[in-house]
Order: sequence, then structure tokens, then C-alpha cells
Amino acid sequence: MNTFKSILLAATFICISQITNAQSCYRCPRQGFADLNLGIGLLSTYFKDNGAPAAGLPLSASLDFRLQRHISLGAYAGYSFSQGSRRLFNSETPLPWQNRTTVAGLRFAAHSNPIGPWEFYGGTAAGMYSSRFDILDNQEKAKARENGYRETQNRFYMTGFLGARFQLSRNIRLFSEAGMGDSLLKLGASVRFLK
Repeated sequence: MNTFKSILLAATFICISQITNAQSCYRCPRQGFADLNLGIGLLSTYFKDNGAPAAGLPLSASLDFRLQRHISLGAYAGYSFSQGSRRLFNSETPLPWQNRTTVAGLRFAAHSNPIGPWEFYGGTAAGMYSSRFDILDNQEKAKARENGYRETQNRFYMTGFLGARFQLSRNIRLFSEAGMGDSLLKLGASVRFLK
């Protein structure tokens, strides 16, 4: 029994020292580093479209550079794909369609002080939104074009976001973010590049 207690005590000590080391932000720099974020969207911006399940999960990537302790500036890009069928342009029957959306731009964020392994942030993003909406029935597509249908739409957009990061180690974090763009809610991993 003493061997079991010794092993349990040693394992507990090792776990505590590893967690303490991973969570000790006093050694982490406060500015001058970059975070590479790769995310998967859990809730597509098109979830409200009836019969429009996303054919794939929205994907996103961003690179944020910490300018000051609480301020970061970065670039982002995202991609979303959905398809379904619905009545469009006064059609008598539901039409099959696909929508591919790409977003790219700049983002500005304000960050909280670390709270244990957590960091919270929020900000604004602005960039280009490009959507390609295809009607898959060629006859109906021709009729829709007569009524002013365009397959591609590009526009400038601005949105906000809120997020949280959980520190796993000195350079690895998990994050969750809510906002508009490629997805309403996303989860992902973040890698910190130090100077």
C-alpha cells in the first residue's frame, strides 16, 4: 500500500508542477508575439436556411500580433460551404442550390488580463465578403438571370466578435469565438510564436 501512496503522491506532484508551469504567465511576454489561430465553425451563418445543412464545417485562420499588453491587430480568412433546396424567385418547386462564402480582412481586439489559464477578448473585424450562390438547375438559373439574379456578390463588411482562450502550455491554447463571418460560433487551437 505504501508503494501505491508513493506513486500517487509522485504523480500528483508531477501533475501540479506541470500545470503550474503551463499556467505561469509571469514568464509569458506581454507584447511582441503572434498567435496563429485555426478554427472550425460549429454554427454556420446559413443555419437559418431551411433544408440547408452545411456540406462541410466552416474553416477559419487568423494571425494576431500583440501590439501592447491588451491590444492586438491581425488578419483573418474564412470559408463556408452550404447547400440545400428552397423556393427562389417565385419558383413553383424548391430549387437545389449551393453557396460558397469566403471572408478575409483585418481584426482588432482588446484582451483581458489572464485569469488563471483563461484569457478573454473582444473586438471588431472588417474586410471583404464574397459569396457565390449557384442555382443547380440550369433552366431555373436562366429564368432567375432574367429577373436580376447574380451568382457572385462581393461587399465590404464589418462585424464584432467575443472570445476566450485556455492556455494548455506556454505556446499552445484552445479558443472559442462567437461573431459573424464564416461562422457564428467556432472552436479551435492557437499557437503562440514568441520573439
